[in-house]
Amino acid sequence: MNADKQKALFEKMLKRCPDILTPQKAAKWSPVGKNTIYSAIKNGSLEACIYKGGYILSKDSLIDFLVKTSDEAGRNFSRAGAENDK
Repeated sequence: MNADKQKALFEKMLKRCPDILTPQKAAKWSPVGKNTIYSAIKNGSLEACIYKGGYILSKDSLIDFLVKTSDEAGRNFSRAGAENDK
């Protein structure tokens, strides 16, 4: 699956997701766990800011990370978070 189709799937999956997320909420809404989110923030592959002593990230940066990660690992995350789009 190409990146544009994956991005469209993730955008649909995260349609009702807030635009600004904490790592915990990002893990809840996405098919990756909170440890993966924190690792990605720390190694720079997921863009985040520090606000009031904690990380925050945008939904767009989460989608970009998921597309990039699914391409690199050869995985398709589109099915994993499908229950969030009910």
